[in-house]
Amino acid sequence: MSDKQALAMLEYKSIGQGLECTDRVLKGFPVELLCLRIVCPGKLLTGITGETAAVRGALAQARKGHSTDNLTYIDDFFLGNPAPGLLRALRGTTVVDQPDALGVIETFTASSALMAADMAVKAALVTLVSIHLARGLAGKAHVYLVGSVGAVEAAVESVEAGLEPGHLARKAMIASPGEATWAAVL
Repeated sequence: MSDKQALAMLEYKSIGQGLECTDRVLKGFPVELLCLRIVCPGKLLTGITGETAAVRGALAQARKGHSTDNLTYIDDFFLGNPAPGLLRALRGTTVVDQPDALGVIETFTASSALMAADMAVKAALVTLVSIHLARGLAGKAHVYLVGSVGAVEAAVESVEAGLEPGHLARKAMIASPGEATWAAVL
């Protein structure tokens, strides 16, 4: 069994059936529930983490429980060895001082936000502050990251170059954000 951490997201068209599947996965595998939220328009998004083998097994179980003809199960995403700080940002537990610069990355899907966050941290010396997945955003997601102006620029540029076309909604970099802006982000 591997001791590497992994992350998986599962998306369901049916809230009730998604909850049933999530419950089976949590009972059957030693994984931690990162998030469970209803997203627009009436879908369920489940995030799990744990050792790579356990997350892979849970994901296989979720896929197995739904045939391709069943429209309840929409999509999933697996990320082995997530970047440092990604899980803290998803949990909302990152502690940072006011930064030199703030980067904002908006994506059209939850999966692309996770890929963007992973790419950004692996490309430059930045800290992930938070990742908001499809909360009242019609399925969109956004990532907040901080660091020096140069590091934030490099991270945002790497995401723009690395994400598949059509996944990046918008990007922004704010040098020296004001205290009110900073307070609103946290």
